[in-house]
Amino acid sequence: MTKYTRAALFSKVIAVLTALVLSTFTYADLMISPTRVFLNDGARTFEVNLINTGKQARSYRVEWKQMAALQQGGYRELTEKEKSQYSSLERFVRISPKQVSLAPGGRQTVKLLVRKPGGLQSGEYRSHLSFIALPSNQDNTTKNAGSSISLNVLMSYTMPVIYRVGSVVVNPEITDISLVHKKQTGITNIKVDLYHDDLFSTHGRFIAYWTPINGQTRQVGLLNGYNFYPEIKSATTQFPWQDFKLEPGKLEVRYEGQGEFVGLLLSQKSLTITQQMINSVK
Repeated sequence: MTKYTRAALFSKVIAVLTALVLSTFTYADLMISPTRVFLNDGARTFEVNLINTGKQARSYRVEWKQMAALQQGGYRELTEKEKSQYSSLERFVRISPKQVSLAPGGRQTVKLLVRKPGGLQSGEYRSHLSFIALPSNQDNTTKNAGSSISLNVLMSYTMPVIYRVGSVVVNPEITDISLVHKKQTGITNIKVDLYHDDLFSTHGRFIAYWTPINGQTRQVGLLNGYNFYPEIKSATTQFPWQDFKLEPGKLEVRYEGQGEFVGLLLSQKSLTITQQMINSVK
């Protein structure tokens, strides 16, 4: 692991902002487990379990999508030109079946099978498995004054599937910590800036600890399931500080591995808040 310089943090000023956009992703009537797939030479097959939790029969098309990570979270679809330059795995991972029909409460397993081609270069290959709801005869239709308006909303859920070749070396670094306050709600978020120059992604959680002056250390924040992908060198994420109180002390943020990285401390950094800093923002 990289060693970090903490001296620069001592002069960090708390950033006070007036707006914060939070994104949420929802999908209806479909339970998927797991929500992330990791494959390698020791695990070339995988099963994704689907359950229809709704009251109507549903069918889903299962297909690959090529998506790139965004610096501040989320994804975007690749252009056709970008797809030819991207290390996707759809060409050598088979999906079976490619369409499923689920009765209410019904279950189905989608299998992934790796057929590794010869001469595959070391590195990380990723595509996103997409479950797209197909229209059904039971979808809502609103009738008014002799006309009808179809309200078909095709829900979909997309999950990353990762296959790694070669020796995996990762060295992500938390480069900065600051606080972001939203006046409208009174919520204070812990903002974490990251950097890496790795060929492989990392998967883990951010956990924040607060130690007030002459007080005991306690956990004040948690963000699970964070992915840091190779196509972005710098990234930013935020998560709430529970029961925030502006007082002198030390905030420590740890990026701890999950999944195939469980048990590893991927990165850590501290922010010391002094009384002088508090006075400067009052």
